[in-house]
Amino acid sequence: MSLFSYENLYRHYLGCRRNKRNTINALRFEARQELNLLALSEIFAADFRDRVVHHVLVDHLEQYWERVFIHDSYACRKGKGVHAAVDRLQRCMRQVSANGQRRAWYLQLDIRNYFMRIDKAILWRLLEPHIADADARWLTELLVFHDCAAGHILKGAPGELARVPAHKSLLRCEPGKGLPIGNLNSQFFANVYLNGLDQFVKHRLRCRQYLRYCDDFVLLSDDREQLLRWRGAIEDQLEQTLQLELNPRQRLRPVSDGVDFLGYIVRRDYRLVRRRVVNNLRARLLAFEAELVGEGRLLRRYRFEPMLLDALYAVLCSYRGHLAKADSEGLWASLWTRFAFLSTYLDQDAATGKLVRKDCLPRQLTSARAQYRWLRQTFVGDVLFFQVGRFYELYGADDVLLAQRLGLQPLAENRRGAHFGFPVPLARRYARILLRDGRAILVATQTDNTWTGIRERRPLWRLVPRREVRLGAAPSGEGSTPENRHWQ
Repeated sequence: MSLFSYENLYRHYLGCRRNKRNTINALRFEARQELNLLALSEIFAADFRDRVVHHVLVDHLEQYWERVFIHDSYACRKGKGVHAAVDRLQRCMRQVSANGQRRAWYLQLDIRNYFMRIDKAILWRLLEPHIADADARWLTELLVFHDCAAGHILKGAPGELARVPAHKSLLRCEPGKGLPIGNLNSQFFANVYLNGLDQFVKHRLRCRQYLRYCDDFVLLSDDREQLLRWRGAIEDQLEQTLQLELNPRQRLRPVSDGVDFLGYIVRRDYRLVRRRVVNNLRARLLAFEAELVGEGRLLRRYRFEPMLLDALYAVLCSYRGHLAKADSEGLWASLWTRFAFLSTYLDQDAATGKLVRKDCLPRQLTSARAQYRWLRQTFVGDVLFFQVGRFYELYGADDVLLAQRLGLQPLAENRRGAHFGFPVPLARRYARILLRDGRAILVATQTDNTWTGIRERRPLWRLVPRREVRLGAAPSGEGSTPENRHWQ
């Protein structure tokens, strides 16, 4: 198969969009997918299209380099990654210390400003001899020597760019140096560039317990002085062959102290989540809480904003995956206690621990009655204002007492099977009655799903009376008060 055949491009397009499908550029590309993929066989431009090309090229180059890389290089490789690296480090800690029976040390090093100091000429000399395909050779050379800073488009606020330290910016790199950190090809090139270091440590220094994730690497030994000698040899090797420098800070400590590595504090028989990771998660959740939850004098308002909930779900799934690899069940439970608003939007599957969105109806629920029943079961205890056209309808057999409280008369005939209902403009009046009674209300609005063509009712608001408000207390006025604003 040709490297840039339509079939190969399409295969890697599917892989590229896996985690990018809802980004604006991915959606634009997908709208004209066939034409865009045909165009890619001739030219290479635009950011999402570039990503497809990067996937094609890296897949081709990996066919050689995966046979060359050492086992214990873990960044941006299939079947590797952060968690595999941490698992391996823990095994190495047990091996070097004989399961805690002998004293052992670790040396943790990283490279100063690694991506900004990669020499493009050296990188090309490492890559070029192993590329037989003419198209792949041309494209690889183009990507290696391309100046990303020339003609770049600034998407963020100009002031944010000014806050980036000079030594971490491609805009201030030395001529002929630096790779963009976010690109797939750059991550692959970074592994190629440090492969010489890996081979040196494994085969020249004969360090058995060594592993690397990007430019962060750890060596372990039961001889502290040997680790110091290895550090000097590594420093000379990096300077002479790759024009790189070690970061002056280093950690040379007993294995029993634990290793701060890739977001975890790793010990021989357990691991904890790094405090900075937890603090970052708390800061993100505070920001989501401020966006989603409004505090009125009489009630708390939870809004269901699809884009915000997409982001919240993605963030929590990512952190949940990270925390799940550590001894963190108590930490996870404490976060759900502190950020109680999460239970309005998400459930946790008891069997798998996976997070489940509460605002996304299963696709098989095509009838209004089935959707009503599902929402009642999902938001247990809430009164459901379920919109059907210009009415809110009640379908539950147990809604009789609720209807009596609101003074609703049974519907004589309703083809959907609704027992009671009331016009949308009366919702505010009935909400005030229920909130005075201390009842929480879920407002489900009607929408057409553009993907399935099914008319859905999805949560819009959840209104919960504040605990300190006495039952029967009357709200102060109407109009644009906080508790009424969402109805306008």
